[in-house]
Amino acid sequence: MFPLTSILVTTDFSDDARNAVRRAALMAAGHRARLSLLHVVDPPALKGPRAWFASQAGIDHKVSVARAMLDRLVAELESRYRVQATPVVRVGRSLEQVCAAAAEADLLLVGSKRVNPLRSSMLGTPTEQLVRLVRRPVLVVKREAAQRYQRVLVAVDLDTAFGDMLHSASALAPGADLHVFHALSTRRADRMRMSGVPSEVIREVSDSERQRGAARLQSMLAAIGHAGAQVSVDHGDPRVLTLEMQHTVDADLIVLGQDGASALCNFLLGGVPRRVLSAATCDVLVMPKLAQGEGARVPARRTWLDSGPASLPRGLSS
Repeated sequence: MFPLTSILVTTDFSDDARNAVRRAALMAAGHRARLSLLHVVDPPALKGPRAWFASQAGIDHKVSVARAMLDRLVAELESRYRVQATPVVRVGRSLEQVCAAAAEADLLLVGSKRVNPLRSSMLGTPTEQLVRLVRRPVLVVKREAAQRYQRVLVAVDLDTAFGDMLHSASALAPGADLHVFHALSTRRADRMRMSGVPSEVIREVSDSERQRGAARLQSMLAAIGHAGAQVSVDHGDPRVLTLEMQHTVDADLIVLGQDGASALCNFLLGGVPRRVLSAATCDVLVMPKLAQGEGARVPARRTWLDSGPASLPRGLSS
């Protein structure tokens, strides 16, 4: 198992954030990792209907209140989980401050919270924006942290690296059942159907593709030390199938990687991570995109990527 030494969790003191804080505490206790609790005071959020800029006194008051609330959370975690946490309050744009703080951590945890549906449909929720911008694994917590993860679904693409995803899943959920899933393209079957190929032939070809895909996936898993994982392969939209598989295997954690699409396309249109983050009913771990050519042959100890935070698009704020 790789050493997970530093965990950062953000909180706005909502119920969703509290679940994330408790999950972070469970993980910090299990890995004996350093735990930091971050709250960001965003000055633009302090603007009132009659004031264009928040006064320094108002900011100082918000900082003081946040520190008191963080201190209470720290005391709760020490009593309940026997872990010591460091409270951190920063002032500035939320996304910038979280990205900067995450650069010093091995793992970032955030609560799932959807606000402002119109804005979220274009730019994504603050959680989705963080997943795109932070160059660290991000664990989005959606459920109450009652126990360790028991069943983990890892959605993989056979043409990209997934060794880190498997190692991370094993490390975050030691002893959990691992189920590895891959979605095959339907393009070949669609072309055959449009060409008038009999349905029986299409079924035979599709069955053969699934068998070859499962065999290839099992071989790749064995090569990286995960031969015991359960394997599923099917044809269809990876977004839809991943969500269906979550319910089929009753997963309490989904692990997936960033899309391989261009940054602009991913930013405006979203993709598999965004759809799963939005619709999944369990926690989701999103791994950052790996360097080209690393493949599934990722060394077992190299799991958390050592790169800085991505630059923020101009004018983007939480």
